[in-house]
This record gives sequence, structure tokens and C-alpha cells, in this order.
Amino acid sequence: GDTKSIYGEEVEVPLDLILPKIDTIIDAFGMEDWSRSKVPVSSWVDADTNSHDNLSIKDIIHNKLHGQISYSGPLNAYFEMRRREDSYELWNYNYIFGLAQYLLDRINDMDSIESVPVKTTILDVGAGDGRLIYFLRRAMHEIRTSNSSSTAKSINLRRKNGKSNRSTKAKMKANSQIFTMPTLIATDDGSWKAPMYSSKHIEVEKLSAVEAVVKHAPPSPEQRLEGGSSRLIVLCSWMPPQVDWTADFRKHQSSIHAPGESGLGIVDEYILIGECDDGTCGHNYLTWGNPDAYESEDGNESSVPVVPYVEDGYQRIELEDLSLLQISRFDCKRSSESKTVSFRRGA
Repeated sequence: GDTKSIYGEEVEVPLDLILPKIDTIIDAFGMEDWSRSKVPVSSWVDADTNSHDNLSIKDIIHNKLHGQISYSGPLNAYFEMRRREDSYELWNYNYIFGLAQYLLDRINDMDSIESVPVKTTILDVGAGDGRLIYFLRRAMHEIRTSNSSSTAKSINLRRKNGKSNRSTKAKMKANSQIFTMPTLIATDDGSWKAPMYSSKHIEVEKLSAVEAVVKHAPPSPEQRLEGGSSRLIVLCSWMPPQVDWTADFRKHQSSIHAPGESGLGIVDEYILIGECDDGTCGHNYLTWGNPDAYESEDGNESSVPVVPYVEDGYQRIELEDLSLLQISRFDCKRSSESKTVSFRRGA
């Protein structure tokens, strides 16, 4: 995202020149007739493979690779040719700005019910190369700058028209004093060996998901009196398969900051990006609450208990508008595989 000016200084290239628009991606990879929504695997219908007599080589290979041939295209070849085990989501301009706006709106919503300003940290765990946080930080800055500029222009226009609007100006000043940009932090333990960029603007703390949450957890009620209130929002893109980090997101604050017996989860909200429910991101039951993936310790699976995130006081929110803007490694003609899902504490 950096280049050199004529004076040899490091400058950042505008995001609209780095991130492609989603329409550009769809056109470039010939995806005009691809599904933009997720279709459950149980609804997929393939050719009858009991007899190979009437099947083409393509159909046979398609079946052996569990449906990853016939409905694939240049997009999938692009991801595979990159030969990067950490590369699953193709970040695009529309999605990044959509997610940035969502986060800013959520912070405003949560601030509106607080009596005092609250500092927000947005923490990306398993962040790989750290580009998601880098893009979000820049998008948020552009959004806030654009909003401030629009408000200022509105005030100037009123002045030119001879209309005094002191309340509007006062409101803008008050909002700028109250709202502070969130702190955005990328963390990763390096296990997937994602390439690290030399840019001074992209930093990744070398921490596991658990270590990151512990380090950046909001203070206990006793500590808040000294340092003010704070909240934590966690992002996780393409959590490794068959593991569940979300239980650590939902741990009670007392388990991190004794003796803060608040009974609340550490994280106010966590947002998962990737395959959900029947895919390869996280654990389909422990993370997503899919009852079909429940495995009891005693082998009795006739009765499925309350799903973990509900038990811990979180509500699942499908962010469909964002999901429609995603492009991922395993998308295919019949299904868009990656989604964005929010889990909110006490919602």
C-alpha cells in the first residue's frame, strides 16, 4: 500500500487504487452468473456417480474432489496458484468500506447508551498478514474525514444563505470531542507463515488468539475507575477448522481480571468472517451452534443442549448486506461460501 514520492518519502496509495471494486472482480473472473448467496451443502445436487459409464472425466474428478471442479472457475484457479495457505478472502473496496461503516455505526450505537465516553479496541485475531486491519483503519479515516467535510460544507452553505445555525456547529464540535476513533490491532501467532509486509503502516503483534484477548481485554470494574471505560470488538477471518476460539471471546471478565465478578463476557461483540455452519471455519457446533455437528461426551446425541454462544449470553446476527459483498477462495457458481456473522453480548 506504500510507494515513494518524488522526494523519496513513503506515501500511501489511495485505497480505491489498491482495492478492486466488487463489480470489477466479477467481470474479470467471469462470475456474472455465479450465486451471490450461500447455498447449504445439503441442497447441492450433482450427477449420479454410481455408474461412471456416462460420466465425463471432468464429472468424475468433480465428484472425487467433493464438488470443487464443475462449478469452479478462474477465481478458484487464482487462489490455488497463489499457493498461500492463509489466503481465503479477496478483500475488495465495497466490502472493506461496508465493514468499516458497520463498525463505526455499532460504536456510535453502543456509545449512545453510555453516560461517559468509552474507548473501543477492534482486535483482529489470526490476522495473518494484517491487511484487514490496515484497510479498515484507512477506510474508517476516510469515512470520518468525508463526514466531517460534508458537515462543514453544510454549515458554510447555511452561512452563505444568510442562515445562522449555531446549534449545528455546536453539535459538530461536541461530536468531534466525544467520538474518538477506535484503536485497531492485528494479531497472529505466525503458525500459517503469512508473509509480513515491510510497510510501517502494517503491524502484526505476534500473539495467539487467546493471548491477544487476554492482553487487550477491557479492565475489570475496579480498574475502570482509574483508566475509564473501554470495550473490545474482535474480528476473526477464516478461523482454522475444527477449533473454537470463540469460547475465549465469551469468557467472563472475572476469569481475566480477578476479582471482577461482573459475569459479563470479555468481548462486547465478535465478528466471524468465512464459512459457517457446515464449512471449514471453526467448529460447526461449538462456534456456530449447528446441532448436526454436536458430539456428546457419552455418545448420547439425542438431546442437543443450548448452543454455547446462547448459553453465554450472546446473540447471532447475520450481516447479509456485507456477506453479499464477499469474494472467497471456495466460492463457486452455485454458492457463495463466505459470510460475515456478528455475535453480540447481551443483545
